[in-house]
Amino acid sequence: METEFYEPRYKDGKIVAFADVEVSEGITLKGFRVVNGDKGLFAAVPSRPVTVEGETRYMNLVTFASPTDKEAFLARLLDGYDVWKKARHTDPASR
Repeated sequence: METEFYEPRYKDGKIVAFADVEVSEGITLKGFRVVNGDKGLFAAVPSRPVTVEGETRYMNLVTFASPTDKEAFLARLLDGYDVWKKARHTDPASR
């Protein structure tokens, strides 16, 4: 799983990074988010707002075969974020 992380353009929200994940040769899923929430860091699946009966809801753009698969995938994404973040702090040229 190849992952490319990048910082958000504006840092006024809880999103600390975005990630694009190459899941297969030639297939990249864009828009995963790493969020600094009230309970710590978590990874979020790309989503799109939709309006249903006047209420805004968010529809996930990526689905997984099972909750266990989703949890494992997002855990690997967070592991990759930790590596990326540490590399950015030790190598000033990568900023």
